[in-house]
Amino acid sequence: MKVKKITELDSLKYLKGYGIDYITKEGNSAYWELVSRAGIERLESEIFQGKVYTDGAMIVASDKAREHLVMIREYRVSAGKYLYMFPAGLIDDGEQIEQASIREFKEETGLTFSPVSISTPRYVSVGIVNERVNVAYGYYSGTASTAYQTEHEEAEIIFVDREKANQILEHEEISIRSALILEHFFKLNVFIDG
Repeated sequence: MKVKKITELDSLKYLKGYGIDYITKEGNSAYWELVSRAGIERLESEIFQGKVYTDGAMIVASDKAREHLVMIREYRVSAGKYLYMFPAGLIDDGEQIEQASIREFKEETGLTFSPVSISTPRYVSVGIVNERVNVAYGYYSGTASTAYQTEHEEAEIIFVDREKANQILEHEEISIRSALILEHFFKLNVFIDG
């Protein structure tokens, strides 16, 4: 994959832009902009009624010995480069989060995912988008394959042990969510793990 050019857009095809007028703690009028995958009804229900939605899942899969995690090294068009991250994807209409995590994991890695626990939906980047995802934790089995990836996915499947995790964290591009999980799982953060 390769990025050809970047164009400024006045409207978006897959995302919707919203302006939010609000009052600051000092009583002044202010304005905030964000994008969303969903319509205004969802955004209003989140803000005015406190409703919680999920857009998809990020999958953290370990072997039974808890020595390896499955990650992907995927080309991300928005960055124009490869990044290490955990498999993730959007939930389909009518799908439960467990089903979405199993399906997305299979599509991205060819492996079978057996969920053990699912987090509550959490924001991915609350400063610019209202997207939330659940983190699905569990075990993987089977043989890795890229055969289920779409033409829009270019991802290498990586089995990460503690040494590889340390190398990724020190020398590679990685999403912040994935970095924090690697640090926590392998106890690599000297501040947190002492």
